[in-house]
Amino acid sequence: MAKDRQVLFDHWENIPSFVFVNVPKDKYFSHPIRRDIIRLLRKGIEEESPDGNLKVRHALNVTEINTELSQITESVISKTTLYFHLDILIELGLIDVVATLHEGPHGRNKTKYFGRVARNLFVSSSQYIYENYKAQFDEFQKFTRLISLSLPTNYSDIPKCISETNEDSFRVFAKWLIKYEELIDENQIDMNLLFEFLKTVNSIHSDYINLLNELSKVLQKNIPDL
Repeated sequence: MAKDRQVLFDHWENIPSFVFVNVPKDKYFSHPIRRDIIRLLRKGIEEESPDGNLKVRHALNVTEINTELSQITESVISKTTLYFHLDILIELGLIDVVATLHEGPHGRNKTKYFGRVARNLFVSSSQYIYENYKAQFDEFQKFTRLISLSLPTNYSDIPKCISETNEDSFRVFAKWLIKYEELIDENQIDMNLLFEFLKTVNSIHSDYINLLNELSKVLQKNIPDL
């Protein structure tokens, strides 16, 4: 049994340093419990490993995940509900079943242990970003036709350009942060919050300003008080 459990401790060293994942917004960002699961699997549980050393185990079973979640949410959810969220996270490519161990009396119970697919997960939703921008631009275009306002020739291309620029920048940020992974971990800095900060700062990047510059001039010309 002890030997079988070693895989739970080896898991963290055997997975990639980082993975950049595009996910549907409604399946991840709108469900706090799923983000909590991702975070606690990074935090892990400290215990004695089969080799006798005190280590952090990042592969957890449903009972352990529920216990850790209760400390965050101050409530306990049913195992059925938790399995539902875990299945969604597996479907999204964020976690996987690390191992299924035979536990309990005579090893009759099959216990699944879940873990992240990478030590650092950079999650984005480029399709949502594109669709959101496109919906806004389409509505404004309908309005401008009613008031006979001329738009820049590249107007319909802007939403896609913004979305692609976003994704390119996000991948660059992810690779840059991973260079300092050990330093960030040693000082207990939240990698995901760093990533979100860089995304916020990036929103005023000159590439976006250039994309929207001509449109901005049109608005300034036609809205007197702007």
